[in-house]
Amino acid sequence: MMQWLTLALRNVRRNGRRSFLLGGTIGVGTLALLLFVAYIAASLDGLRESTIRSGLGHAQLAGEGQFDGYAEQQLQYGLERPVLARVEALLSQEPQVRRVVPRLSFAGLVSNGARTLNFEGSGVMPDRERQAFGAFQTLAAGAPLSAKPEGRYQVLIGKEMARRLAVKTGDSITLMTTTVNGSVNAMDLEVVGLVATGIPQTDLYLLQMPLETAQELLRTTKVSSVAVLYRDTAQADEVSARLRGALAGARVELRTWQALAPLYSQVLALYRNQFLVFGVVICIIVFLGVAAMTLTTIYERGREIGTMRAMGIGHALVRRLFVMEGMLQGLFGACAGALMAFASILLINAAHIELAPPPGRNAGVLLQMLWVPSYSAAIVCALPLVAMLAAWTVSRRIGRMPIMSSLSIQ
Repeated sequence: MMQWLTLALRNVRRNGRRSFLLGGTIGVGTLALLLFVAYIAASLDGLRESTIRSGLGHAQLAGEGQFDGYAEQQLQYGLERPVLARVEALLSQEPQVRRVVPRLSFAGLVSNGARTLNFEGSGVMPDRERQAFGAFQTLAAGAPLSAKPEGRYQVLIGKEMARRLAVKTGDSITLMTTTVNGSVNAMDLEVVGLVATGIPQTDLYLLQMPLETAQELLRTTKVSSVAVLYRDTAQADEVSARLRGALAGARVELRTWQALAPLYSQVLALYRNQFLVFGVVICIIVFLGVAAMTLTTIYERGREIGTMRAMGIGHALVRRLFVMEGMLQGLFGACAGALMAFASILLINAAHIELAPPPGRNAGVLLQMLWVPSYSAAIVCALPLVAMLAAWTVSRRIGRMPIMSSLSIQ
């Protein structure tokens, strides 16, 4: 076997120009596939982390029925203080839990006196919220919520809501909502800061206030849900399974971030289909390129093939030689393409290229690439196999070439 491999390597070096063209074709295909995979991986990683870190968390805990969305009144399935205390005690026993963030979600009307808008508000613990999700919340103006007593009646609103209401930091707004008893309650609050999420539709309805203030407005002591942030996203499913088992019988439901954000699964399926189509196209191009080059080589090396056959070497062994040459050319081209892809990823990430805002956003997106060793290794191994398959398929022609005719080829 080593003798045939050495002979194949010599033939590749002897036909340097043809080997370079064929290896270049495979290298470009490898480069394209690896860059596409790196872009998809970075996009999915960014979407996953932004979904989790923007406030959703790795999982959320709430009373049974809360996630179904069929509540007939405010906080019908909310968690009472004793239940919340038991949940926090249970979460504190799990070493993989990093942050526990209770929230109270509600909706109502917000007014500056002259104009009224709808809002989707949340009562939060300012310190916990900032520690867990503050890195993904951009303040366009003002200051964050304060956990001190002087920040009790302050509120954060979306930048688009502030523009529609014509208010700025330091101004006062009035919130009106339905309490847990079905009555209507209102409260005046000071706008302490404006939040810009990059999504105008979200900024139009976003409103945050201290948890105690929201409970006072709704006249309750309940919370809607508890967002949980883990230490490692890779272990999120295992941790969620353990917590779900520990919560059995507590009438508290756990939903993972994948269940709460189905958009991620849809985008993942879309990218997977795109990669499948793109990968098939690249493999077809490599297959046809290697097949055409191998067929040309067979006719050009007809006398060499005829001589080998005349010496008693069977056509199967001669085909093996061409298959090994295809493998070597594919391997060299794939490795060269992988090196070029790795260097390109480093350059692209260092260039800090900003793409145009995607649909529904008003902020640009930084172009990032993520090198995934497992996928990259699979691609580098797959393309030489495609080259071998093409060489094996075309080299069947050798078995139909008469020896005397091969020796007479000029």
